[in-house]
Amino acid sequence: MKLPLSLSRVYFKVFLGFWLVMITMLLGSNVIMHFFSIGPDKHLSSQEEEYYSGPGGRLMREVVSDAVNHDLVQVTHGLQSMPEWATQYVYLIDTEGKDLLNREIPDRVFRFLRHIDEQSPFFRKRIGSENFYARQFQLMDGTQLRLIVAAPENNILGWRLFIHNFWHILLLDILISGAACYYLARYITRDIQTLKNATQQIADGNWDIHIAEEFCDRPGELAELGRAFDNMAVKLQKSMLEQKRLIKDVSHELRSPLARLQVALAIAQQRANSEITDELDRIKAAADYLNDVISDILSLPVTEQESWELNDVVELSSLVTTIVNESQDEASLKQVSLNLTNNLPEVLVNTRGNTLVGVFDNIIRNAIRYTESDSTVTIALEYSSQNNPQISVTDCGPGVDDKHLDDIFEPFFRTDEARDRKSGGFGLGLAIAKRTVLHHGGTIKARNNSTRGLTIVVTLPAAEEI
Repeated sequence: MKLPLSLSRVYFKVFLGFWLVMITMLLGSNVIMHFFSIGPDKHLSSQEEEYYSGPGGRLMREVVSDAVNHDLVQVTHGLQSMPEWATQYVYLIDTEGKDLLNREIPDRVFRFLRHIDEQSPFFRKRIGSENFYARQFQLMDGTQLRLIVAAPENNILGWRLFIHNFWHILLLDILISGAACYYLARYITRDIQTLKNATQQIADGNWDIHIAEEFCDRPGELAELGRAFDNMAVKLQKSMLEQKRLIKDVSHELRSPLARLQVALAIAQQRANSEITDELDRIKAAADYLNDVISDILSLPVTEQESWELNDVVELSSLVTTIVNESQDEASLKQVSLNLTNNLPEVLVNTRGNTLVGVFDNIIRNAIRYTESDSTVTIALEYSSQNNPQISVTDCGPGVDDKHLDDIFEPFFRTDEARDRKSGGFGLGLAIAKRTVLHHGGTIKARNNSTRGLTIVVTLPAAEEI
């Protein structure tokens, strides 16, 4: 089952988290049982603490407990099959004083033989950095053997014994716990994936998504979560549709009286004398402003995902150059210079009617409106890093707070800061521009300049050559 990257990170975090906890618990319990001799058939006692504590005593117990159930031949064969790291500490000596592995017995080991016999079968002593353990015991065939264990003071032998005794158990525990954690993490993240997909579809404008049926076989809380999600989606859809319908209806209702007002105003201007001309001009400006607001509201696409058929092509360099030239008069009134840098050859982009004209006209006129007097607005045409045509418009105005750089493309958003105080706009121009650019398969972004002002960057895909 292939998981998306974002879900994979969640999935593996859950999986590895559970698995590491399980491994830590299993490893910790086995370490405690091994090093503290705790288990169903073991216990801590003062005698064991005094005589058998330490890795050397543990090795001695293991050798003796295994050897007493076998005869001399079996013990000799078993001793020969032991790993070298263990036999270097162990000496099994028969009644003739010979090592079962035919090794030469060191003097320090040989001196301990006189300390053990049938009356005193166990002896322990520490000399320097070594702990010596001596034990006499009888095999199943009646053979008497004496065991000497010379163990170092450090715990390297203890860890080697732990790994040797428990590696197969730990491996089995890791595999079983890994399988259990895998299915547990998959079960948990499956519901996260369902919610993620449903949320993404709602963000893409698909309000018909429902997940309650997928969650109906889950435990009580998850089933309730599925129903709550569907209920939320229905209410959000209803709320958004009502809001859009209200805006459209109000705008349409305002159109008729506004049209009558403009007709009456035109007649009044024809008949007016010079005394009320200025007042009528102000009324006309207000009526035209209101008409622009209504037109922009009605032209605003409902969702970013609405598909437009791009049934035309336009040469981008010529389009932007024409808009810049037409804006020269407005810029001159404010003593603003328009600096056009065109590094694009003739490049065609798919479009629909004159929709891109409104995009660049709005962006360039906004830059002229917000830039300082006696400053420069820079328009640059070039290729982006992905080799797509890119248009940048930079002003020398007050800029926008970094936290609002994305918000300025939302309908009716006003920052109530310097740019808004200087603007008579109503927060729809950039929203319409964004929706239009998205419908063209492009991107539009805003960034503050290092010194002052704002830069709007529009990137569009080039039309495929036929």
